[in-house]
Amino acid sequence: MKNILIVDNDLGFIYCLGTVLIGADYQPWPACSVSDAITVVGRKPTVPLDLLIVNPSLPGISYLITLFRRSQADLKVMAAGPHDERSLPGVNAWRQKPIPGDESAKQKWVRAIERASSGQQRAA
Repeated sequence: MKNILIVDNDLGFIYCLGTVLIGADYQPWPACSVSDAITVVGRKPTVPLDLLIVNPSLPGISYLITLFRRSQADLKVMAAGPHDERSLPGVNAWRQKPIPGDESAKQKWVRAIERASSGQQRAA
């Protein structure tokens, strides 16, 4: 089972994506802020992350990516939001948030997560 940390202040997005991930045999770890993410990962120190999904507009998110990559250099990062590579270095893939209730968008997210966590092409 792959472990995915979702860091976003949009609780609806976290819930929606987390539910879809559980159904696809992933283990989502939700966090609403950078400090929450550090706490969540600190509670599970032996669990390596396969993917970090972040809201690029959260304060301190660049710091979080840098911090996690210090201990896990191969960690893949996906940004959930508008595509602007200049605003957040170190992101492997970008994806727009799905519209609530759009089942096809949810499945596209799962496929994008599969590609991103395995290091394949950038997710659109």
